[in-house]
Amino acid sequence: MKAYLKLQFALLNRQIRDLGMNPVVGYVLMAALFVGVCELMFVRVPKYAPYIIMLFCLTLQNVLSKKERSDFLHIVYGGRMKRKIKIVENLIVGIPVFVILLIHNQYIITAMTLILSVLAAFVETNSKSFVMPTPFSKNPFEFSVGFRQTFYFFPLIYGLTIISVIVDNLNLGLASVFMLCLLVAVFYINPENEYFVWIYAKSPAKFLMHKALTIVKNTSLLALPMIVLMAVFFTPYVWQALLILAVGELFITTIMLAKYSVFPNQIGIVEMIFGALLFVPPFFLLVIPYFYFNSIKQLNNYLYD
Repeated sequence: MKAYLKLQFALLNRQIRDLGMNPVVGYVLMAALFVGVCELMFVRVPKYAPYIIMLFCLTLQNVLSKKERSDFLHIVYGGRMKRKIKIVENLIVGIPVFVILLIHNQYIITAMTLILSVLAAFVETNSKSFVMPTPFSKNPFEFSVGFRQTFYFFPLIYGLTIISVIVDNLNLGLASVFMLCLLVAVFYINPENEYFVWIYAKSPAKFLMHKALTIVKNTSLLALPMIVLMAVFFTPYVWQALLILAVGELFITTIMLAKYSVFPNQIGIVEMIFGALLFVPPFFLLVIPYFYFNSIKQLNNYLYD
Protein backbone atom coordinates (compact mmCIF):
# COMPACT_ATOMS: atom_id res chain seq x y z
CA MET A 1 0.00 0.00 0.00
CA LYS A 2 2.82 2.39 0.90
CA ALA A 3 4.42 1.98 -2.53
CA TYR A 4 1.08 2.57 -4.26
CA LEU A 5 0.38 5.78 -2.33
CA LYS A 6 3.90 7.04 -3.10
CA LEU A 7 3.27 6.37 -6.79
CA GLN A 8 0.00 8.32 -6.72
CA PHE A 9 1.74 11.21 -4.97
CA ALA A 10 4.48 11.20 -7.63
CA LEU A 11 1.88 11.20 -10.42
CA LEU A 12 0.07 14.15 -8.84
CA ASN A 13 3.36 16.05 -8.59
CA ARG A 14 4.01 15.35 -12.27
CA GLN A 15 0.58 16.69 -13.27
CA ILE A 16 1.26 19.91 -11.36
CA ARG A 17 4.69 20.26 -13.00
CA ASP A 18 3.06 19.76 -16.42
CA LEU A 19 1.14 22.95 -15.71
CA GLY A 20 4.46 24.78 -15.31
CA MET A 21 4.09 25.05 -11.54
CA ASN A 22 6.22 23.87 -8.65
CA PRO A 23 4.31 21.15 -6.72
CA VAL A 24 4.79 22.96 -3.41
CA VAL A 25 3.31 26.13 -4.90
CA GLY A 26 0.48 24.07 -6.38
CA TYR A 27 -0.40 22.51 -3.03
CA VAL A 28 -0.28 25.89 -1.29
CA LEU A 29 -2.58 27.42 -3.91
CA MET A 30 -5.02 24.51 -3.70
CA ALA A 31 -5.07 24.69 0.11
CA ALA A 32 -5.54 28.47 0.03
CA LEU A 33 -8.33 28.14 -2.54
CA PHE A 34 -10.10 25.41 -0.55
CA VAL A 35 -9.89 27.28 2.76
CA GLY A 36 -10.84 30.58 1.13
CA VAL A 37 -13.92 29.19 -0.61
CA CYS A 38 -15.02 27.29 2.52
CA GLU A 39 -14.63 30.34 4.74
CA LEU A 40 -16.50 32.45 2.19
CA MET A 41 -19.37 29.96 2.24
CA PHE A 42 -19.48 29.95 6.05
CA VAL A 43 -19.74 33.75 5.92
CA ARG A 44 -22.24 34.06 3.06
CA VAL A 45 -24.32 30.89 3.49
CA PRO A 46 -23.42 29.49 6.93
CA LYS A 47 -26.43 27.15 7.10
CA TYR A 48 -25.73 25.55 3.71
CA ALA A 49 -21.93 25.46 3.88
CA PRO A 50 -21.47 22.18 5.84
CA TYR A 51 -23.71 20.24 3.45
CA ILE A 52 -22.03 21.73 0.36
CA ILE A 53 -18.57 20.86 1.72
CA MET A 54 -19.72 17.32 2.55
CA LEU A 55 -21.04 16.85 -1.01
CA PHE A 56 -17.77 18.22 -2.41
CA CYS A 57 -15.85 15.58 -0.45
CA LEU A 58 -18.13 12.74 -1.58
CA THR A 59 -17.88 13.93 -5.19
CA LEU A 60 -14.08 13.74 -5.11
CA GLN A 61 -14.28 10.28 -3.59
CA ASN A 62 -16.70 9.26 -6.33
CA VAL A 63 -13.91 9.93 -8.85
CA LEU A 64 -11.76 7.38 -6.99
CA SER A 65 -14.54 4.76 -7.20
CA LYS A 66 -14.56 4.27 -10.96
CA LYS A 67 -15.02 0.61 -11.87
CA GLU A 68 -11.99 0.55 -14.18
CA ARG A 69 -9.80 1.82 -11.36
CA SER A 70 -11.27 -0.64 -8.86
CA ASP A 71 -10.74 -3.53 -11.27
CA PHE A 72 -7.08 -2.54 -11.67
CA LEU A 73 -6.56 -2.45 -7.90
CA HIS A 74 -8.30 -5.83 -7.55
CA ILE A 75 -6.05 -7.44 -10.19
CA VAL A 76 -2.83 -6.02 -8.73
CA TYR A 77 -3.51 -6.19 -4.99
CA GLY A 78 -6.49 -8.49 -4.50
CA GLY A 79 -9.91 -7.74 -3.07
CA ARG A 80 -8.98 -7.26 0.60
CA MET A 81 -6.05 -4.90 -0.05
CA LYS A 82 -8.11 -3.04 -2.66
CA ARG A 83 -10.69 -2.13 0.01
CA LYS A 84 -7.96 -0.97 2.41
CA ILE A 85 -6.38 1.21 -0.28
CA LYS A 86 -9.73 2.78 -1.22
CA ILE A 87 -10.60 3.50 2.43
CA VAL A 88 -7.19 5.13 3.04
CA GLU A 89 -7.51 7.18 -0.17
CA ASN A 90 -10.99 8.38 0.78
CA LEU A 91 -9.82 9.34 4.26
CA ILE A 92 -6.82 11.24 2.83
CA VAL A 93 -9.12 13.14 0.47
CA GLY A 94 -11.46 13.82 3.38
CA ILE A 95 -8.84 15.17 5.82
CA PRO A 96 -9.13 18.84 4.70
CA VAL A 97 -12.92 18.56 4.83
CA PHE A 98 -12.90 16.97 8.30
CA VAL A 99 -10.59 19.71 9.58
CA ILE A 100 -12.60 22.62 8.19
CA LEU A 101 -15.87 21.15 9.51
CA LEU A 102 -14.41 20.52 12.97
CA ILE A 103 -13.02 24.06 13.12
CA HIS A 104 -16.59 25.30 12.61
CA ASN A 105 -17.95 22.87 15.24
CA GLN A 106 -19.89 20.78 12.70
CA TYR A 107 -19.46 17.53 14.62
CA ILE A 108 -22.53 15.71 13.30
CA ILE A 109 -21.77 16.59 9.65
CA THR A 110 -18.14 15.55 10.21
CA ALA A 111 -19.25 12.16 11.57
CA MET A 112 -21.66 11.69 8.65
CA THR A 113 -18.93 12.57 6.14
CA LEU A 114 -16.49 10.18 7.82
CA ILE A 115 -18.97 7.29 7.75
CA LEU A 116 -19.95 7.96 4.12
CA SER A 117 -16.26 8.20 3.16
CA VAL A 118 -15.65 4.69 4.48
CA LEU A 119 -18.83 3.33 2.86
CA ALA A 120 -17.85 4.95 -0.46
CA ALA A 121 -14.84 2.59 -0.58
CA PHE A 122 -17.29 -0.28 -1.13
CA VAL A 123 -19.05 1.45 -4.05
CA GLU A 124 -18.00 1.12 -7.68
CA THR A 125 -19.41 3.52 -10.26
CA ASN A 126 -19.78 3.31 -14.02
CA SER A 127 -20.66 -0.37 -13.97
CA LYS A 128 -21.94 -1.61 -17.33
CA SER A 129 -23.73 -4.63 -15.88
CA PHE A 130 -26.91 -2.59 -15.37
CA VAL A 131 -28.18 0.31 -17.45
CA MET A 132 -29.81 2.83 -15.15
CA PRO A 133 -32.83 4.48 -16.83
CA THR A 134 -32.68 8.27 -16.89
CA PRO A 135 -35.22 11.05 -17.58
CA PHE A 136 -32.94 12.22 -20.41
CA SER A 137 -32.39 11.10 -23.97
CA LYS A 138 -28.99 9.92 -25.19
CA ASN A 139 -28.32 13.46 -26.39
CA PRO A 140 -26.91 15.31 -24.54
CA PHE A 141 -24.66 12.60 -23.14
CA GLU A 142 -23.51 14.65 -20.11
CA PHE A 143 -26.78 14.22 -18.23
CA SER A 144 -27.38 10.59 -19.21
CA VAL A 145 -23.85 9.49 -18.29
CA GLY A 146 -23.57 11.79 -15.26
CA PHE A 147 -26.92 10.69 -13.84
CA ARG A 148 -25.99 7.01 -14.12
CA GLN A 149 -22.61 7.54 -12.47
CA THR A 150 -23.97 9.54 -9.53
CA PHE A 151 -27.55 8.26 -9.19
CA TYR A 152 -27.05 7.18 -5.56
CA PHE A 153 -26.56 10.83 -4.53
CA PHE A 154 -30.01 11.88 -5.74
CA PRO A 155 -32.03 10.02 -3.07
CA LEU A 156 -29.83 11.69 -0.44
CA ILE A 157 -30.39 15.17 -1.89
CA TYR A 158 -34.13 14.66 -2.39
CA GLY A 159 -34.24 13.17 1.09
CA LEU A 160 -32.82 16.40 2.52
CA THR A 161 -35.66 18.34 0.89
CA ILE A 162 -38.23 15.99 2.43
CA ILE A 163 -36.53 16.29 5.83
CA SER A 164 -36.60 20.09 5.52
CA VAL A 165 -40.39 19.89 5.16
CA ILE A 166 -40.78 17.45 8.07
CA VAL A 167 -38.69 19.56 10.48
CA ASP A 168 -39.93 22.85 8.98
CA ASN A 169 -36.40 23.99 8.10
CA LEU A 170 -36.36 26.19 5.00
CA ASN A 171 -32.57 26.55 4.98
CA LEU A 172 -32.07 22.79 4.68
CA GLY A 173 -34.35 22.73 1.66
CA LEU A 174 -32.50 25.62 0.02
CA ALA A 175 -29.17 23.88 0.69
CA SER A 176 -30.44 20.73 -1.03
CA VAL A 177 -31.25 22.73 -4.18
CA PHE A 178 -27.73 24.11 -4.36
CA MET A 179 -26.24 20.68 -3.62
CA LEU A 180 -28.15 19.33 -6.61
CA CYS A 181 -26.56 22.03 -8.80
CA LEU A 182 -23.09 21.19 -7.49
CA LEU A 183 -23.67 17.53 -8.35
CA VAL A 184 -24.79 18.39 -11.89
CA ALA A 185 -21.66 20.55 -12.32
CA VAL A 186 -19.61 17.36 -11.92
CA PHE A 187 -21.19 16.09 -15.18
CA TYR A 188 -19.22 18.73 -17.11
CA ILE A 189 -15.74 18.32 -15.63
CA ASN A 190 -14.38 15.63 -17.95
CA PRO A 191 -13.95 16.39 -21.68
CA GLU A 192 -15.65 14.16 -24.22
CA ASN A 193 -14.13 12.62 -27.33
CA GLU A 194 -13.53 15.22 -30.05
CA TYR A 195 -16.00 13.38 -32.30
CA PHE A 196 -18.90 14.30 -30.01
CA VAL A 197 -18.17 17.97 -30.64
CA TRP A 198 -17.38 17.64 -34.34
CA ILE A 199 -20.79 16.05 -35.13
CA TYR A 200 -22.60 19.33 -34.35
CA ALA A 201 -23.24 21.40 -37.48
CA LYS A 202 -23.18 24.62 -35.50
CA SER A 203 -20.93 27.60 -34.98
CA PRO A 204 -19.03 27.65 -31.65
CA ALA A 205 -21.36 30.36 -30.32
CA LYS A 206 -24.51 28.37 -31.22
CA PHE A 207 -22.95 25.20 -29.81
CA LEU A 208 -22.29 26.86 -26.45
CA MET A 209 -25.78 28.35 -26.40
CA HIS A 210 -27.23 24.89 -27.08
CA LYS A 211 -25.21 23.47 -24.18
CA ALA A 212 -26.27 26.31 -21.85
CA LEU A 213 -29.97 25.89 -22.67
CA THR A 214 -29.66 22.15 -22.11
CA ILE A 215 -28.17 22.81 -18.67
CA VAL A 216 -31.07 25.09 -17.72
CA LYS A 217 -33.71 22.66 -19.04
CA ASN A 218 -32.36 19.45 -17.54
CA THR A 219 -31.22 20.92 -14.21
CA SER A 220 -34.66 22.49 -13.80
CA LEU A 221 -36.19 19.07 -14.53
CA LEU A 222 -34.08 17.44 -11.82
CA ALA A 223 -34.92 20.22 -9.36
CA LEU A 224 -38.66 20.24 -10.16
CA PRO A 225 -39.73 17.80 -7.37
CA MET A 226 -37.80 19.88 -4.83
CA ILE A 227 -39.23 23.19 -6.07
CA VAL A 228 -42.77 21.79 -6.00
CA LEU A 229 -42.36 20.58 -2.40
CA MET A 230 -41.01 23.96 -1.32
CA ALA A 231 -43.75 25.80 -3.22
CA VAL A 232 -46.36 23.82 -1.28
CA PHE A 233 -44.82 23.94 2.20
CA PHE A 234 -42.72 27.13 2.05
CA THR A 235 -44.89 29.14 -0.35
CA PRO A 236 -43.78 32.68 0.66
CA TYR A 237 -40.10 31.70 0.26
CA VAL A 238 -40.17 29.62 -2.92
CA TRP A 239 -38.58 32.56 -4.77
CA GLN A 240 -35.41 31.91 -2.74
CA ALA A 241 -35.26 28.34 -4.03
CA LEU A 242 -35.75 29.59 -7.60
CA LEU A 243 -32.99 32.17 -7.10
CA ILE A 244 -30.57 29.53 -5.78
CA LEU A 245 -31.48 27.28 -8.72
CA ALA A 246 -30.72 30.12 -11.15
CA VAL A 247 -27.35 30.80 -9.48
CA GLY A 248 -26.58 27.09 -9.53
CA GLU A 249 -27.37 26.84 -13.24
CA LEU A 250 -25.07 29.81 -13.87
CA PHE A 251 -22.33 27.97 -11.97
CA ILE A 252 -22.86 24.80 -14.03
CA THR A 253 -22.71 26.86 -17.22
CA THR A 254 -19.42 28.35 -16.05
CA ILE A 255 -17.99 24.86 -15.50
CA MET A 256 -19.15 23.90 -19.00
CA LEU A 257 -17.42 26.95 -20.48
CA ALA A 258 -14.27 26.18 -18.48
CA LYS A 259 -14.24 22.67 -19.97
CA TYR A 260 -14.43 23.91 -23.55
CA SER A 261 -11.95 26.73 -22.88
CA VAL A 262 -9.18 24.09 -22.73
CA PHE A 263 -10.82 21.44 -24.93
CA PRO A 264 -9.80 18.69 -25.66
CA ASN A 265 -7.60 18.83 -22.53
CA GLN A 266 -8.74 18.27 -18.96
CA ILE A 267 -9.68 21.23 -16.76
CA GLY A 268 -6.53 22.14 -14.83
CA ILE A 269 -5.69 23.89 -11.59
CA VAL A 270 -5.56 27.29 -13.28
CA GLU A 271 -9.13 26.92 -14.58
CA MET A 272 -10.32 25.67 -11.18
CA ILE A 273 -8.80 28.66 -9.40
CA PHE A 274 -10.18 31.13 -11.94
CA GLY A 275 -13.60 29.46 -11.86
CA ALA A 276 -13.74 29.83 -8.07
CA LEU A 277 -13.66 33.60 -8.59
CA LEU A 278 -17.26 33.32 -9.79
CA PHE A 279 -18.24 33.61 -6.10
CA VAL A 280 -15.94 36.55 -5.38
CA PRO A 281 -17.32 39.94 -6.43
CA PRO A 282 -16.42 41.82 -8.55
CA PHE A 283 -14.27 39.14 -10.25
CA PHE A 284 -17.35 37.16 -11.30
CA LEU A 285 -17.89 39.77 -14.02
CA LEU A 286 -14.67 38.56 -15.67
CA VAL A 287 -14.97 34.80 -15.24
CA ILE A 288 -17.73 33.97 -17.75
CA PRO A 289 -16.44 36.24 -20.58
CA TYR A 290 -12.93 34.83 -20.07
CA PHE A 291 -14.07 31.23 -20.38
CA TYR A 292 -16.54 32.05 -23.19
CA PHE A 293 -14.04 33.67 -25.55
CA ASN A 294 -11.44 30.98 -24.86
CA SER A 295 -14.08 28.34 -25.60
CA ILE A 296 -14.89 30.01 -28.93
CA LYS A 297 -11.20 29.97 -29.77
CA GLN A 298 -10.78 26.27 -28.93
CA LEU A 299 -14.00 25.17 -30.64
CA ASN A 300 -13.13 26.95 -33.89
CA ASN A 301 -10.90 23.94 -34.58
CA TYR A 302 -13.89 21.59 -34.61
CA LEU A 303 -17.08 23.50 -35.45
CA TYR A 304 -18.47 25.61 -38.28
CA ASP A 305 -21.93 26.52 -39.62
